[in-house]
Amino acid sequence: MVGETFKVDEKKEVKDVGPKKKFLHMLDEDEIEIKKLSRDDLEEAVKVMRKCSFDVTDKEVAMIIDYNMSFGCYVNRMLIGVGLSWPAHYDENEKGIRNGDANAIYVEDPAVLLSYEGRGIRRILLKTREDDAKNSGFKYILSYLNEDLPKGGLEDYILESGSQLEKLYLSENYQFLKTDRGILAVKNL
Repeated sequence: MVGETFKVDEKKEVKDVGPKKKFLHMLDEDEIEIKKLSRDDLEEAVKVMRKCSFDVTDKEVAMIIDYNMSFGCYVNRMLIGVGLSWPAHYDENEKGIRNGDANAIYVEDPAVLLSYEGRGIRRILLKTREDDAKNSGFKYILSYLNEDLPKGGLEDYILESGSQLEKLYLSENYQFLKTDRGILAVKNL
């Protein structure tokens, strides 16, 4: 192999264009859209909820969607998360949901398809419903988290052994109340 020559490419100068973009979520590469759900979204919303083990009927979901307070999260035009909400009355003196004029919205746990878990969809759906409620003049946002009442302080319990959703509410400055129906998360808007 004597006498063989190899072509050596000259190094090209590479300009420094600054730091590389860091992706916060895998979703940064996808087109995300959050929109209010309508009757046109009913079939898809029910499918997503059932895939997430929610025991719902078309009639129940339609009735809630008709309040015009529920949102869906779409990735590349496919519904991947559902956040249902409806009006409620929060009695601050009795620390519970009672009959009366709506001064709050009740937010159902978001249903998020398993393949999109851990990507911030629950937080997006929660914040969207909070903003919508605030813009609509509601004073509170509410959600029942757990029927079992722990011993001791609720915040310590949630920090130690709470679900992801309970920890999300804690990180978003919700207060936690022990009620006759379980733990109620409440936030002033």
